[in-house]
Amino acid sequence: MRHHLRSSVLLLGLVVGFSACAEDALSGFEARAADNDAAAADGGASGAPGEPPPEREIESDYEAPVATGNVVWIANPKSGRVALVDATTLQVRTVEAGNGPTYLASVPGQEVDTTLVLNVLSEDATLLKATPQGITAATFKTAKHANSLVFSADGRFAIAWADARKVPGAPRTEGFQDLTVIDLTAGTSTILAVGYRPVAVGFAEGQARAHAVTQDGVALVDLSGAPRVTKNVAISSTPNEDPGTRDVFVTKDGQRAFVRRDGSSAITVVALDADTREDVTLSGPVTDLDLADTGERAVAVVRDTAEVAVLPIADPANVTSVTATGETIGSVAIAPGGTKALLYTNALAVERFTILDLGQGSALRTVRLYSPVLGIFSTPDAQHAIVLHDKTAGEGGSPGAFSVVPIGQTLPAKIVATQAPPTAVATTNDRAIVAERDDATKVFGAYLARMPQLMVERYALASPPIAVGAVPGAKRVFVAQQHPEGRLTFIDLESGVARTLTGFELSSRVVDGSKP
Repeated sequence: MRHHLRSSVLLLGLVVGFSACAEDALSGFEARAADNDAAAADGGASGAPGEPPPEREIESDYEAPVATGNVVWIANPKSGRVALVDATTLQVRTVEAGNGPTYLASVPGQEVDTTLVLNVLSEDATLLKATPQGITAATFKTAKHANSLVFSADGRFAIAWADARKVPGAPRTEGFQDLTVIDLTAGTSTILAVGYRPVAVGFAEGQARAHAVTQDGVALVDLSGAPRVTKNVAISSTPNEDPGTRDVFVTKDGQRAFVRRDGSSAITVVALDADTREDVTLSGPVTDLDLADTGERAVAVVRDTAEVAVLPIADPANVTSVTATGETIGSVAIAPGGTKALLYTNALAVERFTILDLGQGSALRTVRLYSPVLGIFSTPDAQHAIVLHDKTAGEGGSPGAFSVVPIGQTLPAKIVATQAPPTAVATTNDRAIVAERDDATKVFGAYLARMPQLMVERYALASPPIAVGAVPGAKRVFVAQQHPEGRLTFIDLESGVARTLTGFELSSRVVDGSKP
């Protein structure tokens, strides 16, 4: 998982309330441009004169709301309620949470549909379980400003923490250093202080330990007894190093941290237990780094030389490299399963990307596109990808586009022009949903892509989409929309029929298609 010190939100499963979060969000690419401008102002994103700008990390800008089993959970910060929508029957139930329920996440490893919601006004969290007999609730005290959640793989522990990037204009004296460890089994919560402004929190697989990546280093949290911070591991020998110019990635086993710095040819590998650092030097400044979800390898790219370096997690110094001759690659996204690395650039207007097959002797294949790449999102089975394209200027330009690309077979991509900038993406193995939104022109819609046919159908929406998601068990995808009473549009993955649910807390009703 990406742990970026300068880029976007990382918590999969972040849910937006009915309208509160959407009203504060810039739409689509404008938000990313604003992020880049702000980073440049901080000295962390501006390239040298005459050189291309840094690569843009956009993957986490496209997160799906919470779905557990066949249930979609929606929070209403104004009413203090959480709505549960059965994606199969479209039945709606509501339950009281705390004051200002805003951020939800699904709890893994549970026998029933379970979510945890952060209540921002009452500064606590409510654990909700949906059973055939009803909905149970338990409340836990949390630290102030908590807006992000992460869970251990078995669902026993949750950590609620404050991501400063979700709090625009926060003063420098606000460190957001308190995080809350919640033992969902024992029913306890513990507030701990870590380093300045955490940007990522996670758990070590198979161990009773968590970590927090902060601007002061990596804090280690022991969970074997009463939760406690055992130490802070520095990731640089220079205490005043600008944290806005580096990315930090913690390995799945929690043993190492990989550090990439803007303008540096070295990747620093930090042994968290031994508190030692070792540099792995590549052929030029490393522009991006990603870790496979399998925990086996990391892949780094050097845009200046088109070098792609594969670093085994167990032995990072044993690097193997391949050169993508003739290609400009500055970013990498490793597909689920860790066998394919998708290589591209969004710093320059390049209309292609390259697939590195990590399981077949580092074979490279370049895919031709028909618009510059903005970001790439693989399906869970790594057989297809959705490529987002930025808006194109000039005569014949379009507000945006996306391509559906077979990456498991050598077949051409299909490009689809959108009527508004794409703002959200969600995928299953054989389907993808892409939302579009333009508040100025009042154009709102969603596209359902079918794989492997590469068929795409557009659905007009009556209100602005704020998030998309998939409920594979119910064979439906959904689009959450900005609406004062709450609105969800469900699309059947087989028939393509759309049904819209409006008014979660009033007279909940279903209407055809996109009618108001």
